[in-house]
Formats: sequence, structure tokens, C-alpha cells
Amino acid sequence: MWEDCISVRVFDVTDFLSILNVVLPVYLAMGLGGAARKLGILAPEVDKSMMRLCITILTPCLIFQRVVGNESVMHPMPVLVAAGLGFGLVTLGIAVSYLVAPLAGLSVGQGRRTFAVGCGLQNYGFVAIPIVSALFHDPGTLGVLFTFTLGVELACWLCAVGLMTGLGSAPWKLALNPPVISILLSLALNFSGLHQFVPEVIHNFFGMVGACAVPLAVLLIGAAIADLWGQEKMRWGVAVASPILRLFVIPLAFIAAAYWLPLSIELKRILIVQAAMPSAVFNIMIARHYGGHAPTAVQVVLATTVVSLATTPLVIAWGLRVVGLVP
Repeated sequence: MWEDCISVRVFDVTDFLSILNVVLPVYLAMGLGGAARKLGILAPEVDKSMMRLCITILTPCLIFQRVVGNESVMHPMPVLVAAGLGFGLVTLGIAVSYLVAPLAGLSVGQGRRTFAVGCGLQNYGFVAIPIVSALFHDPGTLGVLFTFTLGVELACWLCAVGLMTGLGSAPWKLALNPPVISILLSLALNFSGLHQFVPEVIHNFFGMVGACAVPLAVLLIGAAIADLWGQEKMRWGVAVASPILRLFVIPLAFIAAAYWLPLSIELKRILIVQAAMPSAVFNIMIARHYGGHAPTAVQVVLATTVVSLATTPLVIAWGLRVVGLVP
């Protein structure tokens, strides 16, 4: 019996270390972006144009290459399930965080809504993509990630921004951004059967261009975090409560869905990785542009990002084991 316990424990540590080897390069790339900013190599003036390049050209190319012809996203029903879970889980996270926010000393007008959005909306794109790509080598899983983000995008613009502005004023039309449009067009090619007429040279071209999206975006995220570091006096209620919610409590809902629902293996993998993600840096923009409390958004992003360096491989390793998937 003792030998069995020891072998299980060693295997758990092995799981953690193997996933750490996948996760750590993403955080190192963010650190490199921060260092480039501090050394003056990556100037703040280029951030807007470079991120615009990522969002309007590079990411759509990556999506097209990974979604068109992907057998895991060839039929409407699995896509609707993935998008529905993306919307529902983010909305649930925002609602739970809004209810818990007073325990962190936050009220409406003093960061409660911003705290809820920051904890509920995870970094679902540029941090998750390289982890999914490195951890699961089949192309189907990354394609499912993009269908999951359809629901997250709708939750972002309808629920997250709507919480700031009022649902009647939520700019939900902004959910039709270039990455989302590219997902919809790629799915249309799959559903109609026209994907088989896309030349291989087009796939290769989009793959080459799209490969630039994630490394560039991760560097820019690191630079943005470096800009924010030390700007605001830390509120310890926020600094403690946000990682607990974003990285320990809310992930339980994602992993429970992966465990209990009859989902594809690819979608279960996506739910587990998404469960482990820190707050999206984009939450700071939401707070600044839609009447939120920007200092709270900054603190949630910084606190969850720092803590996630340790918790992300733990949550992924634990989630994969609980759901019964091979790490």
C-alpha cells in the first residue's frame, strides 16, 4: 500500500514538472517583454500599432490555419456547446466575484464591478494559445479553443462591459472583431464543405504569418505589465481575494464542467487550461474606457499574474488528473 501511495505521489510531481516545462516559457517570454520595456528596447509608442497588427492580421491568419479543415470543429453542435460554455463560465465567474467583492472591502464606485470583471474574465487568448499548443500536439484542440472564445468574446462585451455601462449600453457589436469574424468565416467554410477547396499554399501562408501572433502578443503583454508595476498602491484585500477567486474558486466550475458534462476530449482540455489562466490584461482597458476603477483592474491583473506562475501548472496537472485525461 505504501509503495502505491509513493508511486502516485511521484507521478503527480512528474505531471506538475512536465506541465511546468510547458507553462514556464510563456511566462519567461512575458518577462522578456517586460525587460525589453525597461531597457528601452520595446518603446511604448509601438505597442498600439503592434497589438493592432496582432489582432487584425496575425491572429486571424492563425485562426484560419487552425480552424479550416479541422475535424474537431466540422459540425455546428460541438461549436455551439463550446461557445455556450465560454459564455456561461465567464458570466458565472463575474457574478460570483461581484457577490464576493464586498468581502474584499469593495463597493460600487470603489472597484466592485471592476473587481468582478477582472476575476471573471481570464486571459483566454494569447497566454492560453501557446500552452494549449505545447501541451496538446493534436491540431484539433487549438481549433476548439477558438470556438470556445466565441462565447468568451460575447460575455466580454455583453456581460463584462455591460456591468460597467449597464446592459442596455453594452457595445456588444464590438464582439464582431477581426478574430471573431475569422472564426465565423472559417467555420462557415467547414460547415459548407468548401474547406476542401482551400489550396494547401494558402494554409501554409496563413500558418507562416499566424505563427508570429502569439510570441509578439506575449512580449507586448509582458511590456504592459512592466509599465503597470508599482503605479498603484497595493490594496491587500484585492491582492489576496483576486487570486483566490480567479485561480482557486472559479477554476472549480471549469473543471466540474469538464468532469460532469459529456464533452469531447478537446473541449475538456480547453476547459482545464482556461481554468488556470490569470486575469486578462484587457480588463484594464475595459476599466479605463467604460467607467470602471482602473487601479483595481491593475491590481487584479498583477496579483493574479504573479500567483499564476505557481498555480497554473498545478491547476492544469490536477484538472487533467481529476477529469481522467493524460497530462
